[in-house]
Amino acid sequence: MKAKEKLLSCVIIAILLLAGLTLPSCETEFEVNAKWKESIIVYGLLDPLDSVQEIKINKAFINTNGSAYEVAQNPDSLYLDSTYATITEVATGRVMVLVKTAIKKDSGIFASKEAYVWTTKEPIYQNREYRLDVSNPLSGNKISAKTWTLGKAAIQGPIFEQSLFFGIGTPYLTTAFTPGENSFSFDVKMHMVVESFYTSDTNKKEQTYIKWNMLTNFRVEPRIRAIHQMPRLAFLQFLANSLQAEANKKHRIKWVGFSFHGGNQTLLDYISVNEPSIGIVQKQAEYTNIENGIGLFASRVQQSIMHVPFDRNSLPILQKDSTTKKFNFIP
Repeated sequence: MKAKEKLLSCVIIAILLLAGLTLPSCETEFEVNAKWKESIIVYGLLDPLDSVQEIKINKAFINTNGSAYEVAQNPDSLYLDSTYATITEVATGRVMVLVKTAIKKDSGIFASKEAYVWTTKEPIYQNREYRLDVSNPLSGNKISAKTWTLGKAAIQGPIFEQSLFFGIGTPYLTTAFTPGENSFSFDVKMHMVVESFYTSDTNKKEQTYIKWNMLTNFRVEPRIRAIHQMPRLAFLQFLANSLQAEANKKHRIKWVGFSFHGGNQTLLDYISVNEPSIGIVQKQAEYTNIENGIGLFASRVQQSIMHVPFDRNSLPILQKDSTTKKFNFIP
């Protein structure tokens, strides 16, 4: 879903479009952006199953006296000069004041060694409506947005929440789960750690972590059981594309896991609008549910079942199938 990367893209696009905007006429020129106006950008996904909630708060800006690159190097151009942010539980009126928190920043053109998010460790509950309010007390600029949180999903496959092992004994890998309240879309990812070693030196072992995006933006309905069948061959091909085969090299699957990532209707709408265009017209619509601002305030749930052993009864399939037998899988 890479929403943080999308947010940074929105900011830099705003810089490039607005930094040098002027309106020429026959007799003279004047700058339509001569008077600077602040626009608040927020991005936040409430997760009732998480212990910390993070809201990213930035601003769009205009600078007619320098390049967009120069502006991006100035930390004052990325954040409001004063920020007050709260999350309110609508039904109860409970107010949570968000705290500015430094996080590690990836390398790039934007300024400073640190980035900031606004956080709270107070509990966020399932199937409740929350309102986000962000203001700049110095400028008086304010934004707000509302969203409903999701309920926890009941997972029945490809492995149960209390599974003792994961097997591929059937022709299909069946993903089955019952989404919680307000759930409309799910991503399902498979995680795996594979150990390998050479027969010439069995003491020297390497472990490889691999991940498979089994389902992306899979549409569901709240509290209605969802089922999807993936051909076993697809799993075998994924495994073959993720490993390196050598004649004297052995492989062993150490453990398997699955993570489920659900989104509410607001998040689904945001993803759908921002999907790449496949038509002649490439211009994309803009989606935001932020009143008087730009961005997204939605909800998700993230659940995972990890470190499940691979079923030894399924090992002959890996050893005999033409797709994977070259990897010399062992128990």
